[in-house]
Amino acid sequence: MKPLFHVGGFPVRVHPFFFLSALATGWGVGLAPERWALWMGVAFVSVLFHECAHGWALRRFGADARITLHGLGGTTESTREVSHRQAVLVSLAGPAMGLLLGGLAWTVSRATAPEAGGLAHELARQVLWVNVGWALINLLPVQPLDGGDALASFMRARAGARHERALRLLGIGTSAVMLGWALWSRTVWVGLLAVLLGWLNVRQLRRLPPPRPAPVRRIASQRPSAEGAVTLDELLGRGASAPAGGGEPKPPGPRAASVQERLARRDAEEPEPPPDSAAVGQLLLDSGLAALAVRPLQEAFDREPSSHAGHALVLALLEAGRTAELFALLSGPHAARLSEETLATISARAGQDTGLTDRVTLVRQTRAPKSDERG
Repeated sequence: MKPLFHVGGFPVRVHPFFFLSALATGWGVGLAPERWALWMGVAFVSVLFHECAHGWALRRFGADARITLHGLGGTTESTREVSHRQAVLVSLAGPAMGLLLGGLAWTVSRATAPEAGGLAHELARQVLWVNVGWALINLLPVQPLDGGDALASFMRARAGARHERALRLLGIGTSAVMLGWALWSRTVWVGLLAVLLGWLNVRQLRRLPPPRPAPVRRIASQRPSAEGAVTLDELLGRGASAPAGGGEPKPPGPRAASVQERLARRDAEEPEPPPDSAAVGQLLLDSGLAALAVRPLQEAFDREPSSHAGHALVLALLEAGRTAELFALLSGPHAARLSEETLATISARAGQDTGLTDRVTLVRQTRAPKSDERG
């Protein structure tokens, strides 16, 4: 998806789901057309300012940004990595902008005292609700909301990835509280948001490696004993050593069996590697969050370069408008894994980009079988 416009130097893409989501959240503004139009304008401008605040914070730390408005509000994607401490400030910049705009709307409405029921009064009310209300929701400690991202970055800056499981459990618990409040207040869109956030955190929790049990420390005997001693050959699995006199080899003693059992138990306790993130990326892509889906789909394709994973990654890159990365994919070692359907999709959506179409043609020619290799 190409940028629709630029603001503050940031390219902005707008997904159609953004307007559907804005209509759903503004269900109670009334049936008058002018109130609906006012609501859509306030929601669009407020979310845009929220994302621009993230972008300005990234620019302050030497990075640039791309903005996408989608069904969950918006996403600001950095052009390069920032530190965990810097990421905390970047995450909090968006809610801070919302609170600032809401405070200004409240101050102006108090100073001008607009007539109750008029459009000016309705404008102040909507600006206050969209900015302050969404800022408070966004500060909840559940990823991928700004509060959850800020908390995760803060914990990673202090303790690395040690508390990832606890962060996901906290997000699931917060989503459950949100769902309970939505059912009590009969707020449909908050309930849908809570279900989606809870589902995303459950999926991420299931993909984390299982917690490794603490090692059991045993106190060895202080008295050395030769009985049941383990030889090097026995420890390496070469069988029992023959006695010096040439007699029959002795079976392994109880200590040898204990060592082998401990080694086997240690191997069994090693945590399994986390599964790929293809399902998470596909879920984000289906939800209209192509920019967020690129990274997990890229990891899945690098880990297992199948045609299915490559097709999903190409769709995400096309939707996010990341032509340079798509060109790099077609030039990389895994380009041969892309199916003919995937290449046809790229050609159909490349438009006037002759670089992409030429690269697709080159990939087809490179992997075409030679005349003496055809059956």
